[in-house]
Amino acid sequence: MNEADTGDTPPGPEGGSASQPGGQAPKERVPLWLPPEKRAQIGAALAATGPANGPAEAPDRADAELEPEETGDFSPFNETPVAGGVDDGSSGTSEPLREILQQLGYLSEDQVARVQAHRDKRGLEFDAAALELGFITPDDLDRARERLITSLALRTQPRRPISDELFVIREPRGVRAEAVRLLRTQIIAQHLKAGRRGLALVAPVGGSGCSNLVANLAVSLSQVGIKTLLVDANMREPRQHSIFGLERDAPGLSSFLSMQVGRPERVVQANVVPGLSVIAAGPVAARPQELLSTRRFRDGVNMLLREYDIVLFDTPAANSSADSLTIGAAAGYVLVVARRNYSFFKDINTLVDQLATSRCPVIGSVLNEF
Repeated sequence: MNEADTGDTPPGPEGGSASQPGGQAPKERVPLWLPPEKRAQIGAALAATGPANGPAEAPDRADAELEPEETGDFSPFNETPVAGGVDDGSSGTSEPLREILQQLGYLSEDQVARVQAHRDKRGLEFDAAALELGFITPDDLDRARERLITSLALRTQPRRPISDELFVIREPRGVRAEAVRLLRTQIIAQHLKAGRRGLALVAPVGGSGCSNLVANLAVSLSQVGIKTLLVDANMREPRQHSIFGLERDAPGLSSFLSMQVGRPERVVQANVVPGLSVIAAGPVAARPQELLSTRRFRDGVNMLLREYDIVLFDTPAANSSADSLTIGAAAGYVLVVARRNYSFFKDINTLVDQLATSRCPVIGSVLNEF
């Protein structure tokens, strides 16, 4: 665009220059989207020439389309609009984690300004920029995120009572609860102490009791002080929301994967029972397999694995879709769930072979009798 074009005054009704009453020169129009120094330069040039130089040509249509009257707010630094309806977790502020860090006294106002400048320069998240500058430690960030998650839990919809399916709570002295505690002991000894934090429970066919088992196992782990997160990754036939008394269409995993929510901690239902947090499946998703196969799912899982002692994943039956293989690969480890007098040995062998092909290590299997 030529500089001369930006200084033209709009044409009058008959093609000449527009004029104001009394013969005064019209107020010159300089595009507001230009940098301040450029506007000042053009304004000075316009003041020097004035309307005495003759009628001005009509502004070029390409330039006119960029003026604020027609396009609204325009910024040359934000040429790609943010997708509509995306909740980045701000609730009125662009960086809730920044506010938590300030409230906890980890960052001063001067440090916040320096972090923001470093963030813009490097293209990082605010927390990553603060870590890179050395203003906060990873422990400081963990405390801030835990405070953030707890505060978000207070904003969620009211919860219904938990289901009677949680027999480790309803019948803590029963045979089923004792069996789950035995499984918990084995997982703590052979899985957690090896530094492994993710575990997907996978069944070869539906009706094996996978959802019920993973819910009770998650509660059992939280009862011994293990910071546990349960993710309902079964977006086809989710059940964890009904077990824990959550709303079916409340924000969940599908909300994060479809970019309706910016960060995974925004869909965490904290302290559903003491020490246990839950991510529900979320609203119905049209293509669960495509969502689970994205890098966004893997990156979100990796972020959650850093925040909790163990993350358990409920999955759909392996014979109905490939979702469980994708989830197991992201979680890192798999526990196979079969049901006595129901699951076929051939189906279990097929599932184990598929998991091996997908590079999902199987840490063991459970024969469910309940």
